Amino acid sequence: MPDRVMRVETVAGIQARTSSSRLPRKVLADLAGKTLIERVVERVRRADLVDEVVVLTSTDESDDELALLLEARRIPVRRGSLGDVLWRYGALLEEFEPRFVVRVTGDCPLVEPDFIDLQLGALCALDGDFVQVASVDPAPIEGTLGGQAALSARALRQALASDDPRDREHAGSFFFRAHPERFRHVEIEVDRRYHQKGLRLSVDEAADLALVRRIYEVFGNRPFSTLEALAWLEAAPEVRSLNGAVRESADNQALRALSRARPVKTVGTWP
Repeated sequence: MPDRVMRVETVAGIQARTSSSRLPRKVLADLAGKTLIERVVERVRRADLVDEVVVLTSTDESDDELALLLEARRIPVRRGSLGDVLWRYGALLEEFEPRFVVRVTGDCPLVEPDFIDLQLGALCALDGDFVQVASVDPAPIEGTLGGQAALSARALRQALASDDPRDREHAGSFFFRAHPERFRHVEIEVDRRYHQKGLRLSVDEAADLALVRRIYEVFGNRPFSTLEALAWLEAAPEVRSLNGAVRESADNQALRALSRARPVKTVGTWP
């Protein structure tokens, strides 16, 4: 890790490893000529309000190939504990001293840059800690809005003290949901096209990868929005159904249940 502090307003950390249990090496999978992790980096870099983008991987030898790839592509990479993802984000606070952090999971190659900017604009305007998407049924599509989260550095610092072992892997997510009263939530509304039942765009299993590969085959290397991809999927039901049998992990289900049990109060709406 660099010795000097490089102060920025916002740093995005993309958590990634090659030892995923359901689909090992998925972050190195090819998507129209580039690896999945490179596609995630590309999209996060398109967010206007993000100053630095860093991939956070582990010091385990299983991630050596990933680290070498990123270094060869001149993508900043930091390495830390394999099991303690929260520590990796904490190290970003020490290095960059940001006001805000964007947490991105490295298996979501359709994260939306405009949504990242919407979150950061809301947090900055209302001095918030988290963004709460206005309640609409169904929930936003997993892997679009759910693959990223902007939060304040002060909130992340609180989570570093969590004694729940699940928070080490999930970067404080259980702590945040268990103690919503400690944080300032800002409510925002998003385009209703993001709310579609039964569609997921994160990559957890081979069927997920098959679906996002079809999207990148169509859109290739030009910048495209998630909404463009969703419109294309609407006209391609055979592709949309490719991963219909995939289910979210038990931890993600537990997080959803905790969110329902502990509703948040907002300090305002944006914009």
